[in-house]
Amino acid sequence: MKLRLNQTAFVWIRQHWWIVPALGLALLLGWGIGNWHLWQQLIQQTQVIQQHSQLLQQTDIARVEAQRQRDFLTTELAVEKNTNLLLQQDIKDQQQKLFDLKKELAVYQKIVTPVPDSGSLVIDSLRVQAGNAVGRYQFSLLLIEQNKQKKQTRAQLEIKLKGKRKKKTVEVDVLKLAGFNNKTKRLLIKNFRTVEGDFVLPAGFTAETLQIRLSSNSGQGGSTVLFTKEMAWDGHSEILD
Repeated sequence: MKLRLNQTAFVWIRQHWWIVPALGLALLLGWGIGNWHLWQQLIQQTQVIQQHSQLLQQTDIARVEAQRQRDFLTTELAVEKNTNLLLQQDIKDQQQKLFDLKKELAVYQKIVTPVPDSGSLVIDSLRVQAGNAVGRYQFSLLLIEQNKQKKQTRAQLEIKLKGKRKKKTVEVDVLKLAGFNNKTKRLLIKNFRTVEGDFVLPAGFTAETLQIRLSSNSGQGGSTVLFTKEMAWDGHSEILD
């Protein structure tokens, strides 16, 4: 029985001998196609990697260029800002020098001749400039006693701002905002005196006019003289001369 099976298998193999090489060829072909697909995938992955690498290089180059531009602009801005600060400080220094010279000149020019009709005590100038914060201001008022024979002049000073707050007309006492009280508003003057201070405007207040009121005993024979001056408020520079 076993011999018969072997013979039958042998006969079948002889009749179908071509199956073996066909099967081998099929296996070889399958292996080749599989390797070809793997090779194509490898090529595609390599191309994708190269594209990403190129994109990364371009992005890095753009980042370096942007950093360089930013550093350049930052440096340029810093130089420009520093230059502007220096120019602003120089302007302030020159304004201060001019103000000091005018004050000194006024002392020599106005201290000689009294003005009987308006009193011998006069306001030479009021200098106002913005401070280092919004709504903050600094002022410097120069008073000159033109009668050089007078030993001492007594005066009462008021500086007020008129304007609007919540659509209502209001009046603000500048000297009070600057820390002056009724006692410190009373001045004793010999030849000249400078009154200085800084103040902050109330929130929501819009100033329109500045009023100066000066009462002194600088009239003829020591009589009381009242001087008032009202002007538009601009919040900077020397607004009275």
